[in-house]
Amino acid sequence: MPFLAEEAHAAAGTPSIGEPLLWAILIAPLVAWGIIAAYGRKFPTIAGYLALAGVGAACLLSYYTLFNVMDADGGIRQYTHEWFTAGSLTVNLGVRVDGLTAVMLVVVTTVSLLVQLYSTGYMDGDHGEGRYFAHMCLFTFSMLGLVLADNLFQIFIFWELVGLCSYLLIGFWFHKPSAAAAAKKAFIVTRIGDLGLLAALLLIFREVPEAAFDIAEIQHWAGGHLEGNVPTTTVVTLFALGIFAGAAGKSAQFPLHVWLPDAMEGPTPVSALIHAATMVAAGVYLVARFFPVFEASGDARDVVAWIGAITAIVAATIALVQTDFKRVMAYSTVSQLGYMMMALGLLGYVAAIFHLFTHAFFKALLFLGSGSVNHSTNTFDMRKMGGLKEFMPITFWTFLIGSLSLAGIFPLAGFWSKDEILLDAWRENRALWVIGLCVAFMTAFYMFRAIFLTFFGTYKGGEPVDHHDEDSHFHGDPGHPHESPWVMTLPLVLLAIPAVAAGWLAYDHMFKDFIEAALPELPHEGHSTFEIGIAISSSVVALAGIGAAYAIYMKKWVTSESIRATFAPFAIIFENKYYLDRLYEDLFVTRIMQGGWNRLLQANDKYVVDGIVNGSGRLAREASSRLRVIQTGQVQGYGLGIVAGILVIVVAVYAANPL
Repeated sequence: MPFLAEEAHAAAGTPSIGEPLLWAILIAPLVAWGIIAAYGRKFPTIAGYLALAGVGAACLLSYYTLFNVMDADGGIRQYTHEWFTAGSLTVNLGVRVDGLTAVMLVVVTTVSLLVQLYSTGYMDGDHGEGRYFAHMCLFTFSMLGLVLADNLFQIFIFWELVGLCSYLLIGFWFHKPSAAAAAKKAFIVTRIGDLGLLAALLLIFREVPEAAFDIAEIQHWAGGHLEGNVPTTTVVTLFALGIFAGAAGKSAQFPLHVWLPDAMEGPTPVSALIHAATMVAAGVYLVARFFPVFEASGDARDVVAWIGAITAIVAATIALVQTDFKRVMAYSTVSQLGYMMMALGLLGYVAAIFHLFTHAFFKALLFLGSGSVNHSTNTFDMRKMGGLKEFMPITFWTFLIGSLSLAGIFPLAGFWSKDEILLDAWRENRALWVIGLCVAFMTAFYMFRAIFLTFFGTYKGGEPVDHHDEDSHFHGDPGHPHESPWVMTLPLVLLAIPAVAAGWLAYDHMFKDFIEAALPELPHEGHSTFEIGIAISSSVVALAGIGAAYAIYMKKWVTSESIRATFAPFAIIFENKYYLDRLYEDLFVTRIMQGGWNRLLQANDKYVVDGIVNGSGRLAREASSRLRVIQTGQVQGYGLGIVAGILVIVVAVYAANPL
């Protein structure tokens, strides 16, 4: 494979990063997983420390890699080795680091490290503590492998491993029917999207077998730069749509978004990791990694942009009516992922990755904050909370910072990244810009609705505690909630720092230049620059959302009940999540899979599969019953047969060669 460092970007240098360091980032959490898997059951108390050590080592090496790549202006370093060859198929094994990889490494390891620290308090005393930390280490390893992979085949392997880990962690409390069902739902729904990714992999092998799935070669192929092989628009579009299908499953894009809210059945730190830095980020990363392919296909870009916009507004409307604290965060994640996909479809490559970067920190903060509330009140039902500001000041202030950042309030991180997406939408498609503004209003509204219901007013008592429930992580007095221990509040404080400050990376365009260096020299222009008009309009909309929530839930100038009565048809649709779950369950699962399709499969099994097997047996019995009659045991009969056979041979030879 060619070495591509100098081809990547005219202004980019070559990072001085050795191959062992990159592999060490990947292997560190894997080693921790192996030790925990072997000894975690016997020594569960050390599992958390081993996880912290493994992920911590990967985190330190990731920051070193980031600074090294920044010194090289985002240049590319790639190490590739031939893995195996089967006929015309050649598959390589290697690692690739550039600006995009370095950012993702830092996001994944930083959030994962803080989640591991938080988990040592949250999961303390759980019967499956060792198993939990083993799965978390494997999850981190899988995501790191995905972002470091230098070819599509390798990405697909880690892609599926990420899906497996999400299944194990969502269904961590597998004895609960709801958790087991949520894990199966996530696994099956994402597999539907993965069929598209597999089809894209097969298509690129057929079209460009000499590329051996190499990322840089595919990028150049899509741009028509692969010598002697200029692709047709149709092939590029099909390949791009296959990539996006896989991304839509992992990143919960409409209509495959239904698994993500149910993933809340796993422990809250798992939700933080899934929603902030691993599984859902994988889809956005995949589209960004193959961004030149989408640049080459306008049709594919339109699909990505509109699916992202639909996802953003559908999820935001559902979040408006949720009463479960964690499900508000879940639908918020789906909505923000739609924002990122919309940006990618609008050629906003930098804006999408920038929002992924900032979103990872404040969304991890929000999920861990919801876990802190649950730790103290034993409930996620906001109707049973209230007044927690007095009891949990650290959780309240950090959660407020995360909510302000998510709402896009100046000067927090979310303000900068959200505005870059809206700016790209303004330039490329005004209809999508309007949708983006509507989503910004609803985001501010439902986040501050959650804050006012949870932290203000009077405390309503939480949930009764079942002390025999091994999954309960309640550690307080139901009548007097208190702040969580320092191992849970310290990650909240640390995550609040980038939730405030990470957005300033965009101020001098450092992030833009650094990220764009990961792309080949294709005819695109980075759009994302600050414009005061867009910033003012989005800020006014966000403040209006906060004001509306304040008027309804604090001042009660208008009651939520009266609003629901006025807009009852819409409220019913939102509360039933647009009936998509019912559609999938009733139509596809019950009527098709368990009904007509199941009967078809049963008939195929009975008449085709069993028919072939049983028919073969009957044929063998009939043939043997006919043939055995010639075995008489009489020597003279066998002699006669031998003579007759010799005569037949002589006649045949004579006929073929007459004298």
